[in-house]
Formats: sequence, structure tokens, C-alpha cells
Amino acid sequence: MTDTVIEQRDEQVAEAIVSGRSLQVVRKEFGLSAAELDIVLEKLWPIDTQARLRIVKRDVGKLDRLTQVFYEKALAGDVQSGLLTVRIWERLHELLGLDAVQRIDLQIINPPQQVTRHERIREAIMRLTHPEQFQQQLNGGDGSPPAGS
Repeated sequence: MTDTVIEQRDEQVAEAIVSGRSLQVVRKEFGLSAAELDIVLEKLWPIDTQARLRIVKRDVGKLDRLTQVFYEKALAGDVQSGLLTVRIWERLHELLGLDAVQRIDLQIINPPQQVTRHERIREAIMRLTHPEQFQQQLNGGDGSPPAGS
């Protein structure tokens, strides 16, 4: 296809989508594969980081206007407007990422193994009652005199 034919087709695809037809119907109507439709959509409405930010800002502005209208009605006693206001706030928080779950990482740290008080008392008693065992441990466990003696 030539460039002008492709551009005309893309414009027709855009009109069909904007008029409310589903993507699947448009795809069948114009004989496009899913990949081809993705290419057409990317050409028609490119979405980069700046475009996403523009969309978020636009939606925040619209939600803010809606909130003002329904919040006033809610204050006047309209329960449905109150519920709608809360839903708008929820959507706004979701859009801005304020509803993200707080993540708490628990970390279990085992303290260094310290000799318990009970073990120290037991060791002191054993040193007093069996000094020969502890003398061997001090000598390196082989019964020879310490290296400095």
C-alpha cells in the first residue's frame, strides 16, 4: 500500500474507534491483524511518558471538578452524592498511586550466641570442682604445658 492509502485507512480506523466500535470489530472490518492494529494505534495515539503524565493531569483535573459538584450535594444531604464523592477520591488516589500498600519487611536478627547466666555459673562450679579438665583446655587439650611456660 502507498503512504496515502495507509494514512486514509488509519484515519478511518481512528473514526471507527472514536465512534464507539470495539477494537475487535474494527480489526475485522479493516482486515487487520492484532499486530497491525497495534501499529495503527501507536501511530494514531502514541503513549510515552509525557503523554501518560498529560493524561493523568487531565484526569486529575476532571475528577477534581466532579468532586466539587458532588461534594457540595453530599454536604446538602444527598447520600448518593456522598458515596460518589468517596468513589471519586478512591479513583484519584488510585490514579496518583496513593493507595499503594505499605510494605513492611520484617527482618529477624539472631543475636550473637552468648553464654547464658546459667551456663556461666555451671562453668564456674565445674572449674572449682574439676580443675584438671579446665587445665587441659587451657593447655590446648593435649595435656602439654602452655606454650609460654
